Amino acid sequence: MNDEDKIKQIRRHIDRIDTVIITALAERMSLIPDVAEYKKNHNVPIFDEKREVEIMKNLKRIATQHGLDEGFVEEIFLSCFNEAKRIQNDIISNS
Repeated sequence: MNDEDKIKQIRRHIDRIDTVIITALAERMSLIPDVAEYKKNHNVPIFDEKREVEIMKNLKRIATQHGLDEGFVEEIFLSCFNEAKRIQNDIISNS
């Protein structure tokens, strides 16, 4: 296999992994409306700092086990948390 074929193969593999990541994110975010409904019905605040800290601590541990930079993983998941809170806020505010 020449170098050009090798890089194409690597890029196809990366593209497949990107699809898996997007699919997992979509699955994660699909649960947010249920969380919002629970919080609305039980008068629970959208932001739960204790839970976010607990989740982030666990995610950083997992990241380290896989040789990933904790800051990198934190940045990704802070974006996920912020999007989840935005969606919850929209659902709760508009119902």
